[in-house]
Amino acid sequence: MSLATLAKIIGAVIVVANFVAVIAPGFFRRALNAFPRNRLAAWVLIATDLFWVAWIILHAHLGRFEGLKPFVYAAGPIGFLLIVFFMDELLAPRGLGGLLLLVCDPVLDAARWHPSDWRYVMTVLAYLWVIAGITLILSPYRFRKVAEFMTRTDQRTRVLGAARLALGLLVLSLGLFVY
Repeated sequence: MSLATLAKIIGAVIVVANFVAVIAPGFFRRALNAFPRNRLAAWVLIATDLFWVAWIILHAHLGRFEGLKPFVYAAGPIGFLLIVFFMDELLAPRGLGGLLLLVCDPVLDAARWHPSDWRYVMTVLAYLWVIAGITLILSPYRFRKVAEFMTRTDQRTRVLGAARLALGLLVLSLGLFVY
């Protein structure tokens, strides 16, 4: 995927999510604070993560482990069931962390050889996602602490949402006009 396409998708997701924070801070607060225990979100995120990892393994050159690829078809669903039943505590932030780590690869691959110096915006964003993803996987309770801080008041929710909305508009603009 090209850097322009990735920037458009990522920018649009950031804009939509944070537009809600600006216009409906109460709803955003409730949704963000309920997210860590949301089973549906957790299952969707974990399924997405496992599908993506399985796709990577099936398309990677594994050398002498090439013969193990057929087992991935069974390991994916079994892994999903094991994760959702035995690691269900704060699973949604862990799934989000895994997704953040996985999204970094195509972004960094697309940005690596792009001629514009604006590619560093996406590179820095990807490395921030790596830090956030690792933190969420290892310490998912930190999601709650950050969410509580960011949404303590309606004004704080709106201001921080507007800042993230501006970032999303920057990324979307880069995807539309620069990359």
